[in-house]
Amino acid sequence: MLGAIAFELGIVLLLLVANGVFAASELALVSARRSRLEAQAAAGDRRAAQALKLSEHPDRLLATVQIGITLIGTFASAFGGAKIGDILAVALKNVPAVAEYADTLALAIVVLIITYLSLIVGELVPKRLALLHADGVARTFAPLLIWLSALTRPFVWFLTISSNLILRLLRQTQQPDASITEDDILYMTRAGRAGGTVALHEERLIERVFDFSDHTARMLMTPRPAVVAVRIDTPLVETARLAIEHGYSRIPVYENDSLDHALGTVNIKDLLPTLIEDKSQTLADILRPPTFVLEHEPVSKLLTRFRRNGTHMALVVDEYGQIAGILTLEDILEELVGDIRDEYDMSEEQKVVKRDDGSWLIDGSEAFATIAHMLKQEERADSTDFVTLAGFVIAQLGRLPNAGDSVEWGAYIVEVVDMDGRRVDKVLVRPKAAA
Repeated sequence: MLGAIAFELGIVLLLLVANGVFAASELALVSARRSRLEAQAAAGDRRAAQALKLSEHPDRLLATVQIGITLIGTFASAFGGAKIGDILAVALKNVPAVAEYADTLALAIVVLIITYLSLIVGELVPKRLALLHADGVARTFAPLLIWLSALTRPFVWFLTISSNLILRLLRQTQQPDASITEDDILYMTRAGRAGGTVALHEERLIERVFDFSDHTARMLMTPRPAVVAVRIDTPLVETARLAIEHGYSRIPVYENDSLDHALGTVNIKDLLPTLIEDKSQTLADILRPPTFVLEHEPVSKLLTRFRRNGTHMALVVDEYGQIAGILTLEDILEELVGDIRDEYDMSEEQKVVKRDDGSWLIDGSEAFATIAHMLKQEERADSTDFVTLAGFVIAQLGRLPNAGDSVEWGAYIVEVVDMDGRRVDKVLVRPKAAA
């Protein structure tokens, strides 16, 4: 008697394991990382290629898996409900206390046992394993599903057509978009950061790369009022003094008392040897031709142009043909990797200082786009009308500010704390909660 029950239970258990294989395969194939499977398939992994083939046709995959699960469920019910129930009922009839209810009790016990085993062996454990090892499970069982799909092709075709027909009636015929978006990558990066697999500097670099494509020359340039430039008739010694004083390796050169008549740039590497070897030369003799860029050109394209032409400095031209500022290769690279400080920058007063109360003391000449990224604030739709943080304050007020004036910006309040004549020198950016 017990041997017969054990045999029947063994059959049911095998069927439930088979059910678990199908359940795990289905979940693994839809959860597996496509990029890894593609790499393995490209390396000659036949199983990975089969898994990719199955994942490309989810309707056929679901039909194949469902056929397998349905057949197994049918066989399990037949064996479990009929055979084991009959055997257990005979045994219970020998117990006087329950003999009257032997058939009902036997059926209830069988249903409970098979339900428990079905949940644990046929669903929960296999699916947990599939989630933990999606790529491996998908590769392992892909050949089985390919074989079953070929064997049951007519049934798969009929089920696929039937389900598609019902979906059309429900107006649900569009395939889901499987492309990876920018938001998907950022979400995975943040999840990796939370899980410890992505470092903080790596997360920031990826965020900067995506922000990079949205920025223009105007957003990163040094505005014209802050540009250090020299006239074409400036002596070489005076030009060298300016370059050393400000720590610049390149300086724009102009004529007719206006930067709008820019002639080019002078490189300190050309200037110093000339001072030593031939003092009779002038700026015109060592002048390099200028590079002009439009203020609304994307910096992603400009980086390629700078690299291709060996350019390190460009003059930014506005829509009226006037010089709006200068853009350097360092400006572009800093947008990707953060602030790049050299020996001159280290001796300067910090332009962005975080205070103990959570507020920020910031130089008004700092780029608005840079501060927006640092504070994780959305850049405004009208941010093309200004470049600096000071420009943002002026645009918000609609006039020249006075010390003590403040404007709201998202979760922050921006207050002017120091004016240098008509120029906004320092601003205090503090959270609204602390205001």
